[in-house]
Amino acid sequence: MSASDHPAVARLCEQELTLDRDAANVLSVVLQRPVIGMVAERGSRLIGACIGSVGERGGPMVSGPASPPGDLLDGYLDLLVVDRDEQGQGTGRRLVSAVEQELAARGCGRIRVGGHSPWYAWPGIDVRYTPAVCFAEGLGYRRGSCEVDMQVDLATAPLDTTAGVQRLRAVGIVVRRAGPADDGPLQDALAGPWPTTWATEVGAALRRPDGGVHIAQQNSRYVAFCAYGVNRPHEIGPIGTDPGLRHLGIGAIVLRHCLSEQRDRGLAIADIGWVGPVAFFSRAVAATISRAFWCYAKEIS
Repeated sequence: MSASDHPAVARLCEQELTLDRDAANVLSVVLQRPVIGMVAERGSRLIGACIGSVGERGGPMVSGPASPPGDLLDGYLDLLVVDRDEQGQGTGRRLVSAVEQELAARGCGRIRVGGHSPWYAWPGIDVRYTPAVCFAEGLGYRRGSCEVDMQVDLATAPLDTTAGVQRLRAVGIVVRRAGPADDGPLQDALAGPWPTTWATEVGAALRRPDGGVHIAQQNSRYVAFCAYGVNRPHEIGPIGTDPGLRHLGIGAIVLRHCLSEQRDRGLAIADIGWVGPVAFFSRAVAATISRAFWCYAKEIS
């Protein structure tokens, strides 16, 4: 795949990824890192594309939940799309095989179909894309965890924070929008307690015109944060609160500030990706589960 193929691949995504309301933008998300891209053509017409990337070393083995941690270098299948008129003829299988071979040549011993943070389109395969599920399992990929996205109706969600902000101020906690001066110190503060990719994601949200980060500080110490727009303007996350202060409800307040900003930018719906505490988001902003994804992996020789 070359840069000249990108417009055709984006059009194919828009045509075939019918469950994704921003399908035309999926390609731009996964191209934010170095990738291995393969395309299939019939004559001069592009009929399919597959994109993979190299990940990290040392996750759990695929053989079963009781297996010990391994030291395999992970590769990822970030995107596969095939024209519907060409499906069932081996195009997808050939594309995936070519990307797998390239990943193996770069030292990958395991291939994952799941969210490759921080630049990923989905946490896995949407369970409603039945042909994709059957395809992955037919290629020997083993199903792992199930991850969910949640959705927030910005017109009806409880987003007022007036009382909460005043309550936090009384105990020395200030909530505000992060600015350029936070770019660097905030990421440094995230380096210990949270996943390593979150600092990168927060940095991206800080710098993007259609993104943002809201934070809470106590005596200049960052105690909570929420970002939006890391990969898409309507997405929320990551979000985190100092474990010792979670009882104060700080997370809900920085979350509502981000959602309010998205609403004021003209968005009707916000998506919380790869959700951990479902109950928290349901209680805080009336979020509902909107999508479910299966993650897959297989070891390769």
